[in-house]
Amino acid sequence: MREFTLDIVKNKLIKIGKWLGLILIIIISIFLLYKVGTFLKNVFFPPKMPPPEAKFGKLPNIFFPEGIKKDFKYEIDTLTGDLPQFSNRANVYKTIQPEPDILAVEKADTKIKSFGFTIGPEQLSETVYRWRSEDSLNKNLVVSVKIPEFNLSSSFLTNPDILSARNLPTEDESILIAKSFISFLGYFPEDIDDERTITQLLDIQNGVITPAISFSRAKLINILFFQKDKDNLPIVYPQAGQSSMSFTVGADSEEVDGRFFYQKLSDEGSDYSIKSAEEALADLKNGKAFINAHTGDNLNIKIKDVYLGYYIEGREQRYLTPIIVFEGSSGFSAYVPAVKDEWFDM
Repeated sequence: MREFTLDIVKNKLIKIGKWLGLILIIIISIFLLYKVGTFLKNVFFPPKMPPPEAKFGKLPNIFFPEGIKKDFKYEIDTLTGDLPQFSNRANVYKTIQPEPDILAVEKADTKIKSFGFTIGPEQLSETVYRWRSEDSLNKNLVVSVKIPEFNLSSSFLTNPDILSARNLPTEDESILIAKSFISFLGYFPEDIDDERTITQLLDIQNGVITPAISFSRAKLINILFFQKDKDNLPIVYPQAGQSSMSFTVGADSEEVDGRFFYQKLSDEGSDYSIKSAEEALADLKNGKAFINAHTGDNLNIKIKDVYLGYYIEGREQRYLTPIIVFEGSSGFSAYVPAVKDEWFDM
């Protein structure tokens, strides 16, 4: 009797297990069908994205300096043979506007005079002042007390000590000298990408700066600093391959020249509709681009690379806006505003 009962229980458990297995298979099948159906629906009938926020409203026009004007012809010669596909939107970011400081001139004067610029300050405008040194290089330092901006100039092109290249620092030492000078003014940014810092060996021939073929032939070392990417897009500047933050060092570690402009970027952003690469190419062909580099006489340009970047104007700007960069043969480079035209305050 006991064995009979155990057999009955065993058989019932087997049947229950089979039913449970069947139910589990059905549930898994329904789940997989749902997932496949959802995937196919999104492929063939993708959900509509909400329109870009554009919370800053219409944007000021991007300032481009005078560009190269030539009758170029263009041919796509990228690795794929096609133009890249961009997202239909990108972020625009506010820049941080510094707070006014009524003691700014006094603070700057104390710093700058302790650095050897003993003559000044001479007021050039409401926020720009000049200091001068009394040494043989006749250095001039023009500083904005509103934003991180300065111009350093000197008579280095004709100075015998500089032309001798005596005790010219190494490239690494020159970077540290440049950083030290800029930091002394309180201007060195936190968002500099050290891996992108460039040094250039320069010679002076008959009062003209030329590239030096080696360190032993160099009389100057120029340093270029670049900001870190924003949204994984490179930050670019008006001069192709250059920066708005450059500094030059000469013999005996003398700081002889510098052009520095920087605006701090905020994380407050908003997405805007942007052009496709095809639309940007049409703008380029129609003369609606800033062409900032070209060498030689060949006007038939093969476009090698097209990418999105963010543009620093080299002067005060309220917003950091994306651009589309075209690079090609004969050292060609051009920028097209990426945000669609209707979002600019024409």
